Amino acid sequence: MLIPLVTFLVGLIGAALVAFGAWLLAPAAGYIVAGVLCLAWSWLAARASARQAPPSDEGDR
Repeated sequence: MLIPLVTFLVGLIGAALVAFGAWLLAPAAGYIVAGVLCLAWSWLAARASARQAPPSDEGDR
């Protein structure tokens, strides 16, 4: 139970540090990196939830 929470927090901190490092180079780059990380997270979450959904028995309607 603790491992998934720690993994999530380390990933979140890592993403924040990458975005902050890019922001130190150029403020616009920080926002771009943060946006790309959010898009990647959203895509991975959607893919994971789609894999957990049970198949429907309706066929190709």
